[in-house]
Amino acid sequence: MVEPEQRRVWAARLAAPVAFFAAATVLIILIETGLNGGHSQTGTSSFPTLSSPTTSTGSTTAKKKKKKRIYRVKRGDTLESIAAKFNTTVEALLHLNPTVDPLALSPGQRIRVS
Repeated sequence: MVEPEQRRVWAARLAAPVAFFAAATVLIILIETGLNGGHSQTGTSSFPTLSSPTTSTGSTTAKKKKKKRIYRVKRGDTLESIAAKFNTTVEALLHLNPTVDPLALSPGQRIRVS
């Protein structure tokens, strides 16, 4: 016959890994949800979404005027590589820099990227 003390020891030995596994699973789900911006991959989320900030008149906050950003061309740069660095398109760069010849970039040349 098994003594009550032995039952408690065996119950603790079995319950501890189960509790650890459950806690680890919850932690992984919370971290994944945080990395996905609070949205699950299925499109349903049990977390509340935050609305954009509003001013006293009820309209959304005014957008800041974008500063002009200039990039100095390095050796080996192409408009495609520069566009990739700044998460934009070649067409957008050409629109910002109408006098730039995309086939004749030279190191040190300055181009507008935003």
